[in-house]
Amino acid sequence: MTDRSEYSDYQPRRGHRIGRRIAIGGAIGLGAALTAIAIDPGIIGVTEHNTLETLAHLLGWSRPHGRLATTTDSAIPPGAPIGGPFALTNQFGQAMTPASFRGRWMLVYFGYSRCPDDCPLTLEKMAIMMNALGKLAKHVAPVFITVDPTHDTPAVLRTYLPKFSNKIIGLTGPVPEIAKVAREYDAYFNTTDHEASGQSLISHSTFIYLMAPNGKFENLFPVSITVPQLVHVMKKAIAQ
Repeated sequence: MTDRSEYSDYQPRRGHRIGRRIAIGGAIGLGAALTAIAIDPGIIGVTEHNTLETLAHLLGWSRPHGRLATTTDSAIPPGAPIGGPFALTNQFGQAMTPASFRGRWMLVYFGYSRCPDDCPLTLEKMAIMMNALGKLAKHVAPVFITVDPTHDTPAVLRTYLPKFSNKIIGLTGPVPEIAKVAREYDAYFNTTDHEASGQSLISHSTFIYLMAPNGKFENLFPVSITVPQLVHVMKKAIAQ
């Protein structure tokens, strides 16, 4: 869903986080003004997989030119106070904290398994990206944090995530802990919306957070980032 609602059960922190919250909001508009840079999808090594051709076209592989997110386009400098401590559980029932990901670049996305649009598309992008990175994928940890922990138990995530990739790490936990993590990342979600059919619909922010191997914030990407752009940015990050 779109970046238009916030979780109604908590209030945002004040003080030192206000500036970065404004910057995150401004990043939505900046996403449409990113620098245009030529990218050759052939060098990324995914276009050779015929089974992904249709999806690759939808995700931007067929475009000879794309808009590339860089460490300055989010208007938030690396090292900004985004992210923080958490104690969650992965899809295998294992306890996970930020220390569990030290030494790897984290790509953090907040969503839920019953999401009909942005979540599956973003997870598919991450899956293709990990495949495209080849041996470099060991340096990356794509992380899916559910905003619907009541439904998204470890068992549900263990069944859902392999539809995209076995390399995506799903995190869930008690509602208060999920709310705490969302607050640390300034991620928003609202569990009160419903579709006309009565099906539960959760509005949520759709940014992808890039966290450095030391756990510090590095960059913020819009959901519109394409697979070639994501692969390019991650290869550049890993090469640092």
